[in-house]
Amino acid sequence: MGRKISIGAAVSVAAISAAITVTLTYSYAMKSFNAKVADVNERQAMYTKLGEIDQKARQDYVGKIDEAALTDGICTGYLAGLGDSHSQYLSAKKYQAYRNSADSKSTGVGIRTVQDADGNMEVIEVFPGSPAEKAGVRKGDTITRVGGEEVARITYAAAVNELDGTAGTQVRFKILRTGAGASSAAGVQSLDLTVTRGEYTQQTLESSLINGNAAYFKIIQFGADTADDFNSALSSLMRRGAAGIVLDLRDNSGGSMEAAAAVLDTLLPAGNTVTSRDRAGKVTVEYTSRANEAGLPVSVLVNGRTSGAAELFAADVRDFKKGLLVGENTAGNGTKDTAVPLSDGSAMILSTAVYLTPGGRTFDGAGIGVDITKSLDEGQRRLFETNSLSPSDDAQVQTAVSALIRQGAAVEREPGSPSSSGPASSAGGTP
Repeated sequence: MGRKISIGAAVSVAAISAAITVTLTYSYAMKSFNAKVADVNERQAMYTKLGEIDQKARQDYVGKIDEAALTDGICTGYLAGLGDSHSQYLSAKKYQAYRNSADSKSTGVGIRTVQDADGNMEVIEVFPGSPAEKAGVRKGDTITRVGGEEVARITYAAAVNELDGTAGTQVRFKILRTGAGASSAAGVQSLDLTVTRGEYTQQTLESSLINGNAAYFKIIQFGADTADDFNSALSSLMRRGAAGIVLDLRDNSGGSMEAAAAVLDTLLPAGNTVTSRDRAGKVTVEYTSRANEAGLPVSVLVNGRTSGAAELFAADVRDFKKGLLVGENTAGNGTKDTAVPLSDGSAMILSTAVYLTPGGRTFDGAGIGVDITKSLDEGQRRLFETNSLSPSDDAQVQTAVSALIRQGAAVEREPGSPSSSGPASSAGGTP
């Protein structure tokens, strides 16, 4: 027989419960209120300090204040103050260039360069059909002056910024050309070339057969056309008997995550390929692959400058147990960087989430480790940096081919065999 509770006791219990609820609610509300007050006070202190700086500068600064440049500088400083290397402010001009870079078409000169020992710009690639190619710039040229300024004096980084610009504008180069390309008896030719900036298509993928029947793909960056180019080249190489796939993502700065996912869709079985987690802990599946994987083993080449989408791409291949990673630990840029347009046409790039590997791990700040560690010696590294190292002489590429064999690929010419040093046959691109 159950015990009855008196009305008085029931009222007491209800009163105590209500009191506890009120106390907890009040405590939470006060904690939240105090946090908000502290946040408001901190922001007010920031605005007060900024106002004080502005007042003093306008009162005493001897120079002329450029209001637009001042606003851009304040915005740049705010995002730099977040302490996040990925977050940045983009002026309206830079934001337009950023939007253009998401497409396969770019506007500018159309070359890739590296800094040489003297601080000048060595041309390592001239994009086909680009303004630079039309003006006569060649791979191997050394640019010593840009727009009348010495590259070594204005710094290499500043000179690189001069390459892009509005279509129809011009930039002047002083070029040194050596070797067979020079017309002088001394083997060195000095040229003054004027290039009219314009639209050009940046090739993001190169493909060939190496070691007889290994399909080699160098993906420079994941762009709008990369997946279509990859699928077309892969079909061609498979018809020619490709036994395995080497994907070279060294120095790949990432690019579009959507484009990377599109290539993964060709390579991997069904599953989640791109997943992110925001500040609230919410996990979002952004892209998936369908059950139509290419039936070939895969080796992925990465190094310390493999970044962003290229890092997640490599992690996906391994976590799906589709292939092995070869080379060196990657850069560790694993944040989802969102472009947030502002009212005046400018924008900010803000890290809004972190990407997760299929195994649920973050790689931001840590990078992706490899299954087989292999580095280039100094001679090979220099040739690689100037885009002059052939796959047959590239120790990392040949290690990736060995990794294919380890996975069961029937590669015709094993690395190290006398015939493996022969020229690679091209398909869908240049080797």
